[in-house]
Amino acid sequence: MGRLLLQSMANTAKGISAKRVLPLTRKPPIGYLSNISQHSALAGRVGIAPTPHHLTLKQNMSYFSRTINSASMHEEEKAKELHKLITRLRDVDTAALCDADKSLVAQRHDDHSNSSLQYIGLGLMNPLTVRPINDQQGDDNPKMVGVARTVQCTRPNDFLAVLQGLDEAKSGEVLVVNTLDSTRAVAGGLFLTECQRKNIGGIIIDGPVRDISVMNKSPILCYATSVTPYSGTVQCVGETQVPIVCGGVKVMPGDILVGDLDGVVVGSQESFERVLDSAENVMSLESTLMSGMDQGIGLHSMSNFKEHLQARKEGQESLLEFRKKRLVSFKGTHREIFK
Repeated sequence: MGRLLLQSMANTAKGISAKRVLPLTRKPPIGYLSNISQHSALAGRVGIAPTPHHLTLKQNMSYFSRTINSASMHEEEKAKELHKLITRLRDVDTAALCDADKSLVAQRHDDHSNSSLQYIGLGLMNPLTVRPINDQQGDDNPKMVGVARTVQCTRPNDFLAVLQGLDEAKSGEVLVVNTLDSTRAVAGGLFLTECQRKNIGGIIIDGPVRDISVMNKSPILCYATSVTPYSGTVQCVGETQVPIVCGGVKVMPGDILVGDLDGVVVGSQESFERVLDSAENVMSLESTLMSGMDQGIGLHSMSNFKEHLQARKEGQESLLEFRKKRLVSFKGTHREIFK
């Protein structure tokens, strides 16, 4: 009996010891898990990783502050890069951009004889429908460069959505509008004057406008399909900052648009960064060739035109290029420019 009692006491003591070494567990405070979820979601929205949950409140706040500052610095750097790109694009015309984009197509397909290759980077608005409407008096080379502020009308011949987009537009942006094939004017002189006041980069409307006499006095370029004195209604709420189609090409909010008297080119920031160096080379090359012709040198004599023509007649692959390199400063890819 004594042995059994001692054994029972020993087992009880072991149980108590075992319980003492077990970690204490408590339910988390109400809202703790939801706070973690909210914190993780917020971190995801700003592009950072959630803070480790084992840190103290003070450490968490410090960690969160550092990551927010890092994200803010990243956004500032992106804004600087965009501003630099737009500044460079102001000195490049749409023809040079299209030539540079076309050269990338040739490099990708390795087919220098096929002129029907489609663009892979930039989009060109249909010049038969969307064209510059107002006459830029005193400016022989008007230019429009900016970031897209898109507007989608939800009913033809109603321009309430255009008013909404104009109200939301920021300095430097380009207002791009899909009017659902409207036949009545959805913008006019008052709109363009307000664009000038707000320093809007330009306005592109896949539909009619009016008040051309007023528009001609504005430094803001306006592209549209036609002109009519009859205006639409202002009753239907539209959509802004959504993907739209304008001039036959898709335009996303934040896309970059470059326009001049030749037309409008649209694309992402990445697309323009990819072709800009080559486009600047095209501009430099054309300037040099113009100087050569001013000196009395023929355009054909500065190229391999005759050899290229003969090679194509014989079905051989060939590139039209310039051989008078003392007149031409080449850098980057130039062989694909003159397909």
